[in-house]
Amino acid sequence: MFWADKLLENIKGSQVVEDAFTPSGIVHMGSLKGPVIHDVIFKILKEKGEDVKFIYGLDDFDPIDGLPSDLAKLEQYMGVPISIAPSPDGNGSFGDYYGSKMKSLLDQLGVKPEIYKTSEIYKTGKFDDAIKVVLDKVDKVRKVYAEIYKKEIDKNWFPFQVLCPNCGKLGTTKVTGWDGKEVSFECLSDLVKWAKGCGEKGKMSPFRGNGKMPWKVEWAAAWYTFGVTIEGAGKDHGSAGGSYDVAMQILEEVFEKKKPLKLVYEFFLSGGKKMSSSKGIGVNGEDLLEVLPPQIARFLMIKTDPNQQVEFNPYGTLIIPKLFDDYQKASLEKEGDMARAFDLSQTGETEKVPSVRFQVLAQWVQMPNMEDEIKKEGLEAWAKYAKVWIEKYAPDDEKFSVQKELPQKTSSLSVDQKKYLAALAEKLDNSNAEKFQTEIYELSKQLEVPSKDAFASIYISLLGKDHGPKAAWLILSLDKQFVKKRFEESSK
Repeated sequence: MFWADKLLENIKGSQVVEDAFTPSGIVHMGSLKGPVIHDVIFKILKEKGEDVKFIYGLDDFDPIDGLPSDLAKLEQYMGVPISIAPSPDGNGSFGDYYGSKMKSLLDQLGVKPEIYKTSEIYKTGKFDDAIKVVLDKVDKVRKVYAEIYKKEIDKNWFPFQVLCPNCGKLGTTKVTGWDGKEVSFECLSDLVKWAKGCGEKGKMSPFRGNGKMPWKVEWAAAWYTFGVTIEGAGKDHGSAGGSYDVAMQILEEVFEKKKPLKLVYEFFLSGGKKMSSSKGIGVNGEDLLEVLPPQIARFLMIKTDPNQQVEFNPYGTLIIPKLFDDYQKASLEKEGDMARAFDLSQTGETEKVPSVRFQVLAQWVQMPNMEDEIKKEGLEAWAKYAKVWIEKYAPDDEKFSVQKELPQKTSSLSVDQKKYLAALAEKLDNSNAEKFQTEIYELSKQLEVPSKDAFASIYISLLGKDHGPKAAWLILSLDKQFVKKRFEESSK
């Protein structure tokens, strides 16, 4: 049984599926795995006829706690919520800038949840009830932290920070008391290393967007507020004793609600390391959808059980052509896990999958005058991905170009190879690639030239390297007179 069907086998009744993302930087491809997995869960529950809602949070009320070197100009906003700090391009907020990128990627992937901004949930008062519960039951929150982290929690610690009314920073404030209506606070210069507070002190209401809960508490608050029944999380949050467990226990012991269904999923790895845009490891989401159709990107993310790590390093490897091959094979399956993964990968009507292998298409897009063949085979849509793969990711031995001048390497051709090219120059009348490929091979037998040497001579003459795509297709993609002249020059 497909992993998602098995997970949901006994799930019945009204469900709320949730996922979230902090829009504070470039979206790496690993950040897309969560929403695709949750979308699959949502779709299966709809198939089962359950009353289900899929919500997706943009956690844009978190403070900026780090910036890449190219955004050093925004350093003065360290500690300010990303919903308030300005966008890197000067249009809108920092959170909106990166949130719009995620929204665009989700739309391309056919993931269409109800999207909310956490900053707006605070401002409209939807979190006010949860905030009051957390502050009223602060002893229970401290107890959860103490039990899970096995350390004593300061009795003066409150799970809340206010938005400083003087400097506008959130990450530098500390709540020191709660009287049932207002919190006491300080904006400290040394609370964190990455931002400096202004020294403001006072009392203020914690409600209507005046502050926020730490995200582990906020996570439980979101489950409580929205009635979430299912939410997965990456391994970094979902390991035993991690933030997932903290939120689960707070939901149960502080909010007194039932825990949502737990699903922990593994990372994408690149070269054995967890993908990270900030560290330059792996591929970001925009680059991924430049080289993969959305359906195949979804297929990549769901075809393997989520609790298994997946290595995806496209640079200088054949991992992308293999993924296309696997997708094509899955499209032909009538039943089983791969057939199910194919169906759940579709972003709309089930697409007609081309039969030509991606690796062959990647050769065709490098040949001149192959547009008609590509169109005849219905490969226009995939051709653009093949071009990107060749340009950015393909190993060198998958790349080639027809040489405008006679390659120097032709000087290394043997007498037999030159004889073969001279004979082949007189047999360029066939316009059927399949038949011509056979003729090329038969000619090598007639002249008693090993086929490996015969084909190498063609590639050396045209490409300057001893290997290449299917020779007949390559030759027929070129001007006949150009090829005839090149073979004649190479045979001398």
